[in-house]
Formats: sequence, C-alpha cells, structure tokens
Amino acid sequence: MADEYSNSNSSSAARSRSSGCCGCSGCGTIFVLALLAAGIYFGVRSCDKISDAIKNFSLVQTTITSTLTSALGDLQPQGGLLVGWREIDTRVKFDRETTVGAFGYKVPVGSVHVFLDVPGNRAQYIIPSNGPNDEHWDAQPISESVIMLTLPAPIVNDKVVEVQSDPGKIKVYIDNDWMEHLIPSGGDIDQAKKLLRQAVIETAQSKPALAEVRIEARQVARKFLSELFTRSLGRPVTVVVQFADEIGAQVGGQVGAQVGGQVGGQGSSDFPK
Repeated sequence: MADEYSNSNSSSAARSRSSGCCGCSGCGTIFVLALLAAGIYFGVRSCDKISDAIKNFSLVQTTITSTLTSALGDLQPQGGLLVGWREIDTRVKFDRETTVGAFGYKVPVGSVHVFLDVPGNRAQYIIPSNGPNDEHWDAQPISESVIMLTLPAPIVNDKVVEVQSDPGKIKVYIDNDWMEHLIPSGGDIDQAKKLLRQAVIETAQSKPALAEVRIEARQVARKFLSELFTRSLGRPVTVVVQFADEIGAQVGGQVGAQVGGQVGGQGSSDFPK
C-alpha cells in the first residue's frame, strides 16, 4: 500500500510538472505573438503618421508656392516690393574746356567748372521682381511654423527718381578761367542739371545707403509675407528673410535672431519714407 501511495504521489507530481511546463510554453507563445501584433500595429501607425506628415508637408509647400506666386503677380506693375523712399543730397560737377586751333593743333584758352549742390532729391528702393515666376524669390518651410524666404537684395528703382525742381534750393558755384568770363555760363548750368538724375541714383546706391536700406527691406518683406502666409495656411507663421547674397553666411544666426525678434515684437524703424 505504501508503495502504491508513493507511486501515486509521484505520478501526480509528474503530471503537475508536465501541466505547468505546457502552461508556461503556451503563455510564452501568446506573449510573443502579442508583441509581434503590437509591433505590427504601431509600425502601421508610424507609417500612417509618416505618410500623413509627407502629405501635410506637400500641401504646405504647395500653399506657400501658390501664395508667393500670387503676391509676385500683384507686385509686378511696380517692379517689386516697395521698401521705402530716401532723401538724397548730392553734388554735380560739370567741366568744359574751350580750345582754339588750326591745322590739327589746339590750344586751350579757358575752362569752366560748374558745381551744383542739390538737396531734397528722393530715391525709391524696392526688392525687385520680374513677375509671378521669378526664380529669385523662393519660400521653403523649415518647420511647422517657420518659413525661410530668399529674396534678391534691395536696389534703387531707377524708374522712379525725384529730382529737386525748386531752383531756389539749388546752389550753383562756377569756377572759370579768364577767357570764360567772356562767355555766358547759362548753357553750362543746364548741362550740369542734366547730370543730376544720374548723380542721385549713384548716391542712392552707394554701399552705406544700401546697408541702411537692407535693414528696412528685411522688415518690410517679413511683415508683408508673414501676413499672406498666415492667412493662406490658417495659422500663425514666422518668416525668416535672407537675401541672395547672404546665402551660406551665418544662416543659423539669422534664423535665431529673426525668429526671436518676431516673438519679442515687430520692432520699429526710422527709415525715412
């Protein structure tokens, strides 16, 4: 009887161990399958999210491009985006020499030098554009809320230059030699005035003048296009402006400075209008 009882207990223990092992194996299989299922589920979800992100980026890019194209069409009649006006004071010099001679020989008998000091001229500055398909204007999203805008550098609009028309404000200096005292200088003054428009343009497009204008141009472009992009995308966006001649030069610093500046406030400018 003892042996039978012992054998019976041993068999029961063996069955118990066998049942336990089969149970553990089944749980392990179910766990692995659950992990695989979860991996597949989240993998599909990730793919869906990536696909949605790509579609969303493509939609944003299309919206930005169409908005920019439309804006360039509106700007075409004025030659680009108006930055502002600047008052230009300039000086014009006209020289003429009088000679007499014969048989191929000439002898100077006098010269005249006319100087005009002309204040109150005005030059207009623009960011130039050739129309809706101008490849020099480019807008690219660099995040969900930041757009990088690349533009041509501002220039003087040589089609719109205002020259001083009040003779009372033009100072005339004439330096002439003894012979020229016998010749009226009215014609020389008129010749000097014909040089005034080009002199205003040259002064307006000097490096110091353009350096000041560039600051205002960046602010004007940023404000103008951020409003358009915000309206077309339906959410606030920050526009970072770089000019074509700045590409590759501290772009990261420009992004940080401009984004930070727009978050802190739009700022102000004393650029003369």
